[in-house]
Formats: sequence, C-alpha cells, structure tokens
Amino acid sequence: MALIKDEAFVLRRLDFSETSQVLAIFTRDHGQQSVLFKGAKRSTKTRASIGIDLLEKGDAVFTMRAGKEDRMATLTDWRQRDGFRHLRNALGALYSAEYAADVTLSLTERHDAHPPLFESLDSLFNDLAQPPYLDSIARFQWELLTHVGMRPEMRHCAACGKDTVDDSVLFFSSHQGGALCRDCEPHAIEKRRLSRATADVLIDTKTGRLGRAFMLLDYHLREIIGRPPRLSKMLQSALRDELKQMVDKRLLDR
Repeated sequence: MALIKDEAFVLRRLDFSETSQVLAIFTRDHGQQSVLFKGAKRSTKTRASIGIDLLEKGDAVFTMRAGKEDRMATLTDWRQRDGFRHLRNALGALYSAEYAADVTLSLTERHDAHPPLFESLDSLFNDLAQPPYLDSIARFQWELLTHVGMRPEMRHCAACGKDTVDDSVLFFSSHQGGALCRDCEPHAIEKRRLSRATADVLIDTKTGRLGRAFMLLDYHLREIIGRPPRLSKMLQSALRDELKQMVDKRLLDR
C-alpha cells in the first residue's frame, strides 16, 4: 500500500456519513484524486470538527493500493495551508472559484498531473481576494484550456489555416477548434459569431483584458464538457456589471 503526500485543493465535497467525507481533490503531482476521509467530522472532548471545507488548500496524505489505482483512495491526514476566507466575502469571488473547480474536474483525469494548472488554480484563488473578478476567471479559463491541450486557435482559421488577423468578420466553432474565416464558416454546423475585439484579446493575451472573452470561453468549455459548467449562469449574474463594462453589446459574440 503506497503512502502519498502532496499539496491539494478540495474541489468537491460530499458527506459520506455522520463522521466521514468523500472529497475530489486536485493535487500538484498526482492530479485529480477521489478520497475517503474517515472520521473527518468526528469531534473530541477538546475539539469540535466540521471536516474539510470546500475550496481550501492543504497538505494531503492518502493511501492507494497497488494495482487498484482506479479505486477510491483513503485520506489519512490533512493539514490546511489556506482556507481562502476571502472567497466567502463576495458572490463574484465564490462563484468564480466554484466554477473553476468544476471545469478543472471536468477537463482533467485521475492520476494525470498538471503542476502548471495547479499553480494557475492557486493564482486564481489568490487573485479573487479583491474585484474585479472577470479578467481573473477568464485568464484561468484560457490557462486551463492551454494546459489540457484544448486551447482554441485564434490567429489562423481552424479549418483552412488562413491568417485571420486582418479579417473583420469572423466566426468561432468549438468543434472545429477555433476561429473560422468567412470562406469556411458556411460549412460549419456548430458556430457562433466572433467579434474582432474578442479574437484580438485571445491572440495577444498579454493585454490583460481577457474578461472580454469570458462568454466565448464559457461557450467553448460547455461544448467540450457536453453541458454548461456548474455555476455558469449564477457567475454571469454575479458579474453582470463587469460584463456590461467589458463587452460592447454591438460586438457581443452570438
């Protein structure tokens, strides 16, 4: 039986019994893991326990039986590093973090490590300490898609390879893998209108105004996952004012 130690984020939590929890954790060096923490909520005479909280970061110790890596591991110890209390101070911050947790679990596999993605998640949770939130969550969307190899092609037509930088009319197809020129767009069944401004933001992500691309990246994630990300609508509602300021309604991607 292997004993594994790693840093981890708690991305999903389920009460298993009166005293135990089942957790979906995302670790730095061992990827996504499903673990059972027995006695997580058991209190003692000197200490009351409510278990491990959602979205916190800590040092995890868990056991895994050799040859049974597909089974649920057992969490034997947890030491909290950061509870990210600021996430509970604003709905925009909380929904952004929960949205990120859901899409991370949906686009990663068990035991498939992504240390740079772990760092991106850590950066996001810290960046959410204060508004605005839209640029931060959109940057995480982009980095997540990059780390898992699903980043859309924006500089060239995903169908024919033509340079799209000078095109004033563009479309986007998630199934095709990115931007489409006017010549290729009629042949795509799944597509939506793409504004020049949004395309430019994703071509040069160093501008820092990635919030403009949030809705497009949310759409791309939905098509990849096969369902809307959890909290998507609630997050859009919480960030409504930021979206209004960021997106020109005449150029809104459709």
